Amino acid sequence: MIQIVLVEPKTGGNIGAIARAMANFNFKNLVLVRPQCDPFDEECLKRAKHAVGVLDKMKVVDSLDDLEADYLIGTTSALGTDYNIPRSPIRPDQLAGTITKLREKEDVKIAIVLGREGDGLTNHEILLCDFIVTIPTFPEYPVMNISHAATIIFYELFKQTADEKIDDHILFATDTEKKRLLELVDRLLQTIEFSTDEKRETQRKVWKRLIGKSFLTKREAMALIGFIKKLV
Repeated sequence: MIQIVLVEPKTGGNIGAIARAMANFNFKNLVLVRPQCDPFDEECLKRAKHAVGVLDKMKVVDSLDDLEADYLIGTTSALGTDYNIPRSPIRPDQLAGTITKLREKEDVKIAIVLGREGDGLTNHEILLCDFIVTIPTFPEYPVMNISHAATIIFYELFKQTADEKIDDHILFATDTEKKRLLELVDRLLQTIEFSTDEKRETQRKVWKRLIGKSFLTKREAMALIGFIKKLV
């Protein structure tokens, strides 16, 4: 089980936005630590849109010590020199791999801890965490909105564990089909008058590279093969 934990959220809008992002990527367990606002105010419900199911299950606790979690994963925008952390931060994509390994154990409970808007987590809170994740950003403006940062993390975790990949239902052209297409292009080029053989060969190389590096679907390849057959 993965819990998403917000420490002392100040605005209902961010709570709602994070709840919506959680629903987008199939996270269901939201925990607030000492919320500094009404977690069910109008702005929260407005930003949550249709993710009210996440809000209905939401829990409120007094401290990180009250979390029922085997592993705490903290988040930070940057590690300053004053942090006393005995480990380096990892990126969201690396976190996804780490969580996959952790979840190989039965009934493991993981909490992803998002810090305060503007202030983040304290040094003490970071030291309580087993892992620290940070999102690389432009150095001149590194601090992200908490809901935006959360969405990136949720996406990376979902991408790693989603049962259905986006391209699972797409059939791509095989090497044999690409070879057949290139053979037809060769035949077509032989029917076209070029000022020199070098220019014909240049065209052939261009088509070979184009076909070779493109992600042609089987349907697209068959359409091109059928079209060129009519020309030759």
